[in-house]
Amino acid sequence: MTKLSYCLTLPWGGTASNKEEWVLNFEGTLKLSITGFAQYKQALRTSFVVTVIILLLFGAYFAFIPGKGHSVSKGPYYTVVVDCGSTGTRVNVYKWLAKDVSSKELPILLYSYPDNSTDGMLWKSCKYHCLQTEPGLDKSVGNLSGVRASLEPLITLAEHKVPSEKRRDTPIFVLATAGLRRLAMEDARRVLNDIEVVVKEHTFLYKKSWIRVLSGQEEAYYGWVALNYKMGSFGNHSRSPTLGLLDLGGSSLQIVVEVDDTREDANLVRSKFGFVEHDILAYSLSEFGLNEAFDRTVVMLSHMEQLTESASGIVEIRHPCLHTDIVQNYTCYGCSQLNAPDQKNVTSQVQETKFPSVYLVGAPNWEQCRRLAKVAAINSSTADTDLRARSCSDNGNEMINLTAFAHPKARFHALSGFFAIYDKLNLSGRATLMKIWEKGQQVCSRSWSDLSSNSQNAYFAWQYCFRVPYVASLVDDALCLGDKEIIFGPADVTWTLGAALVEGEYLWSSPTRSQISILALNTELPMIGRKSAVRGQKMID
Repeated sequence: MTKLSYCLTLPWGGTASNKEEWVLNFEGTLKLSITGFAQYKQALRTSFVVTVIILLLFGAYFAFIPGKGHSVSKGPYYTVVVDCGSTGTRVNVYKWLAKDVSSKELPILLYSYPDNSTDGMLWKSCKYHCLQTEPGLDKSVGNLSGVRASLEPLITLAEHKVPSEKRRDTPIFVLATAGLRRLAMEDARRVLNDIEVVVKEHTFLYKKSWIRVLSGQEEAYYGWVALNYKMGSFGNHSRSPTLGLLDLGGSSLQIVVEVDDTREDANLVRSKFGFVEHDILAYSLSEFGLNEAFDRTVVMLSHMEQLTESASGIVEIRHPCLHTDIVQNYTCYGCSQLNAPDQKNVTSQVQETKFPSVYLVGAPNWEQCRRLAKVAAINSSTADTDLRARSCSDNGNEMINLTAFAHPKARFHALSGFFAIYDKLNLSGRATLMKIWEKGQQVCSRSWSDLSSNSQNAYFAWQYCFRVPYVASLVDDALCLGDKEIIFGPADVTWTLGAALVEGEYLWSSPTRSQISILALNTELPMIGRKSAVRGQKMID
């Protein structure tokens, strides 16, 4: 058998000492090689993980960040805004055409729903809150089914207004105002979480940050943007005065006016919306909404009158702004304690009720009603008939005197509740306050049946003869704007239009600018779950 032999040359030269030295050197080299390879593998693994994360982030950025995965410059686009107000919930759908997204050109509004041209019997004589679900969502804390019942028909209606191929790219902003603002933060969060549950069941694009409670200043600013966009004040490069805003809701009053004085003020906002910067004062007054003001009159009357009970054991309060035929069951949210001069005839059960239910009985008296409305407008705690010390003519008004700050030729538009009340008087858009007083007295001298038959909303109608003098007193006595030019309307301008423009800016503005704008707005203005901004001037794009 042939054996195969191998001839090997030993690397240590044949001696034992050389062998040991070579083995030690070889082991050291081997250890260094293994350690270096392990470090290389770790670095390679880390680089791979970082690369994957970056790719995933970029993918998510372009796939999920709205406005980045597609361009709206090729055709029309839509936005949906749900207004969660104190009296009810409403939906608005807007159709836009963007101009050059690399410029600051504002988009063109092609269509809005609802508007004055909306078909159907419901819209023929209704111009304000014609379609809403009631009550407000602040009454549905911990009640998902109640939230669903309020939102479902509105979102479904919006889906019918947006083409199916556009819905996944159409943002829906669900924004709550004064009703949820007055809730405890935890209660407001519960409602917002329930809203998100309902919204995610539909096809519209949404982000959690698009479902929130607006600060009062945000609501005021959005209203101002809506008004000046609609009236063309943002449409040129020259610096011309913008329009002042008076926006009256059920719970709060928003006032916005441009100013020349840029002093330190918590209500001062510098707006960069459009081509020119504007310094504006934006106020939100939580106690001056229509419902809050009326509630205040009931509280005052409960202090002034000797309270009696009806046969069913409910307290009766006579109200001078209500017609004779009215006996209305009313929950008085301000009547946490009924401190009447003589409570002998009032049961302890009624006195201890946190929000007592009372019967309001009509006892019409125009002069008393007018005086009561004026007291409510200046937010006096008592119905003092001597109001001279608090009038604008005596310079003693504790409310905001806008005439001291506004442009000398400022023109104001009164929207929402202002317009709804004014519209029922059938006056021209530029009628004087004197005409409002005269026509209000004339209308309220009619029978209750005549007044209610002319209103689409029975709840709105029974308080109407308080609201007319209240609106007039608010303008003249509280805001001291009686000498300013005030136009009531347009009917179709609400803060939701401004919200659609500002919140949806990423759809029509340049990418860099839009991201800065949204970041600035979300951090500068207080909202649920976020700290309030530093007092002083704010920058809003």
